[in-house]
Amino acid sequence: MAVDSSALTLSDWAAYSNDEVVKQITKSVHMTWNAIKDIPLVTSNQLKQTGVRFIGSEGMPSVTWTSINEEPTTTKAKPTAYEENIYLVRNKFVIDEMLLNQPSQITDPVQAQVDAWTMAFAYEFNDKFINNNPESGGTSAKCFPGLRYRLQNPTKFDIPSEMVVNAGGVVMNGSMTASTANDFISYIDELLDNLAAPDGNGVVLYMSEKMKRQFAKAIRLLGSGAGFNTQSDGYDRMVDVYRNAKIRTVGRKVDQSTPIIANAETAPGTADSGGTFTSIYGVHYGDGYVTGWQKGLLKPEYLGKSRENGVIHNVVLNWGVGLWFPHTRSIGRIRNIGVS
Repeated sequence: MAVDSSALTLSDWAAYSNDEVVKQITKSVHMTWNAIKDIPLVTSNQLKQTGVRFIGSEGMPSVTWTSINEEPTTTKAKPTAYEENIYLVRNKFVIDEMLLNQPSQITDPVQAQVDAWTMAFAYEFNDKFINNNPESGGTSAKCFPGLRYRLQNPTKFDIPSEMVVNAGGVVMNGSMTASTANDFISYIDELLDNLAAPDGNGVVLYMSEKMKRQFAKAIRLLGSGAGFNTQSDGYDRMVDVYRNAKIRTVGRKVDQSTPIIANAETAPGTADSGGTFTSIYGVHYGDGYVTGWQKGLLKPEYLGKSRENGVIHNVVLNWGVGLWFPHTRSIGRIRNIGVS
């Protein structure tokens, strides 16, 4: 079953839900830098989703021009099948009943645990969303392939090679000029064109904090307008926009220090150190492009007091999520941007 256009983001789910826990979790997600808030989601029990893509000219049906009285030419499309899996996040909190028995602390101990988990989840999800390499083993093999892995292995995911744009080391550091800023904007436009969204509709651009600052500096160098503006999301957070593409930083890894998208990449973008470059990732969300599905709402479930010890209360978070990429031009990357 393919994910369809009825997919909602976590914000939409919260708006329709009467469950205050769902609303609180969603608010916590939005108050962190979590890419999950951008992904349209449907709820489905499917462990796998299967679909087809039409790849290049060889996958498309032929279109034949004829003269009067000529027979029609038989034609057909040649789809390529693909599938995506769901991946599970499971954690448990244990709370001593002595804490829960305090009238002034009935909610606080559990909420403190959930808030801390939500923050850790933001760091973890963002890192996996960009960097996860399922071939590296361990828990990485139990999570979806990240954008970087998909774009570095284009034939595995039917991605055209032009979805990785080489910025040629364009200078976006302290030596930036209006000329190099203009060159940089042309690479952003190239990425949007490759994502089949030249106006930026449905696109989110992910970058490091430093790159986001340099992006804003480039716009200031180019003068008023330049396609850049600021909007507000449903939680009154300011969102920078180029054309209609949202500009986001995915922040840092769980050590709260290391950038998820490095600022010291090598020029090819294959290593996170040894160079002076960074990358920008673009994702085209929406029907026919990137969506996802979840097995249930992202919320903790109270399981009650343990029957084994009689004093410990258990709270479980059990959430499954899968990502869906029906279009070969759903994701892209600009590499070799000089920032250091």
